[in-house]
Amino acid sequence: MSDGARLAGGTLTAVVRIGDTVRRPMNFWSPSVHKLLRHLEKAGFVGAPRFLGVDDQGREKLSFIHGDVTIDGPPSGMYTEASLTGAATLLRAFHDATVDAVRDGSANWQFQVGAPTTGPVICHNDVGPYNTVYRAGVPVAFFDWDFAAPGPREWDVACALWRFVPLYDDAMCARLGWPVVARGARIAQFLEAYELAGGEDLLDVVLRRMEVTRKTIRFWADAGNPDYVRLLREGRLGEITENIRYVEQSRREWQTFLR
Repeated sequence: MSDGARLAGGTLTAVVRIGDTVRRPMNFWSPSVHKLLRHLEKAGFVGAPRFLGVDDQGREKLSFIHGDVTIDGPPSGMYTEASLTGAATLLRAFHDATVDAVRDGSANWQFQVGAPTTGPVICHNDVGPYNTVYRAGVPVAFFDWDFAAPGPREWDVACALWRFVPLYDDAMCARLGWPVVARGARIAQFLEAYELAGGEDLLDVVLRRMEVTRKTIRFWADAGNPDYVRLLREGRLGEITENIRYVEQSRREWQTFLR
């Protein structure tokens, strides 16, 4: 069997496509993620790949989801209000589908450093445009479920606000190709589409979410994990520090949209 074509992306995991399947190496958390994907399939949630078993090289087999991804450049329409609303409704549908997911003591998840370890839903924990498949500019599926784990809805919503609004200052938006957007209005739009009453303390959750990502990269880079060492060298900690500073400076303005 051919090793297939390596897919672009896969920040922390080598991913290849063979036909209409995706092959990824497994780790200790993989059985829990596979159980989650099976549950989502049974629940009728179409916004995640299907788990198709393990191949003869010990890699997990997932269904390939056709559409546009950001590694090829921003999908047409990605910056629109319809795209932002689509991300919120997709995330809400995912969370709702996990409320009755089986939780047992045998489950092993990959928790980020300082992240919640319990909650009423399963969180994706790395939701953003870079882990999203788009069609006609609208999010239709999330991928890269390695960080999935139980948690509160607000924890995933905080990450989504960070990445989909996005909560970057103008300089970082320019570097990444994002247009300058009205962040406060887009925060309110996302929360309305998700049907979550924000409350001013949601920005505290956003800041904690950013700090957990920063701590996770630092912890595993210091432990010698080459993937996180690379993220460190790419300047990810500096970017997150910029984001934290920007949210702290802007929160008073944005709070008016959360009341």
